[in-house]
Amino acid sequence: MKTERMLSVLIYLLQKKKVSAEELAVKFEVSKRTVYRDMDALSSIGIPIISYLGKNGGFTLIDTYQLDKFTFNEEEKKFLLEGLSLKSELFDSHQLSILQRKIELLQENNEDYHPPITVLSSTLHRETIEEETKEKVKSILSVIEDGHKICISYVSQTANLSNRIIQPIKLNFMNGSWYLEAFCEEKEALRLFKLTRIRNMVVIKDKARSVYNHNNSYLANSDTNVEQITLLFSKSELGKLYDFFTEEEISILEDGRIKVTFHYDVNKNILPFIMMFGRQVKILSPQWLKDKYMNEIEIIYKS
Repeated sequence: MKTERMLSVLIYLLQKKKVSAEELAVKFEVSKRTVYRDMDALSSIGIPIISYLGKNGGFTLIDTYQLDKFTFNEEEKKFLLEGLSLKSELFDSHQLSILQRKIELLQENNEDYHPPITVLSSTLHRETIEEETKEKVKSILSVIEDGHKICISYVSQTANLSNRIIQPIKLNFMNGSWYLEAFCEEKEALRLFKLTRIRNMVVIKDKARSVYNHNNSYLANSDTNVEQITLLFSKSELGKLYDFFTEEEISILEDGRIKVTFHYDVNKNILPFIMMFGRQVKILSPQWLKDKYMNEIEIIYKS
């Protein structure tokens, strides 16, 4: 995040004759102290920044400095745009979108250039789980940058719920899902935690604690035909279910079994998903889905 901000500051300076610390602080939503640190960091890597003191002071660049000639050639700028496009679509970052547009302005004779990268879905999960996972990714990236620990409630694949204090190190994207690599204090070792199975997390820091809250609202497109579906799972399936359903959609019954109620676009075939749970799932409603499921089982049996 700091790197993206500093590059944004540099491009902003290229467009202005002189910019005050107050203006930069408001523009990039940081403190004036952070602005001064960014300027020191840019100067330390050879960016020719001139500082003016006093009431009308501020920062500017030497007139002969040109970012597109001094820092990046055209191929490098294309590479940057493609990388930012990928990261922006995965992490839904407004700041990255702004930076991407600014770099596009530096393109020479390439006004219609668009990065040849499109990420329609960053994971293999439903849209609701996608958005929940993106929020977790953003929260964890912030924790990693600040160097804090977090206390998480985690459901393992075998349905064991535990609370862990961990030190996040990095995020890994593997097999269509996000994993957090972190040092677990309980195990005193590095562990991988699947983001969909982290049900709650609290940031541990000196000044205060920040609790992660996710938005579980389901928004259907006008083109979809959404209907409520209710399934009943064996208690052993809890860890897997958090890969696909939100907390509000999951109810644990007194006997340990799990009832899941959710809305789904019936134009899409949900049978392959249900059938991968084998004998561990039962369809409670709607009736048409039960009939379709039994018909599919009969066809498989006869084949």
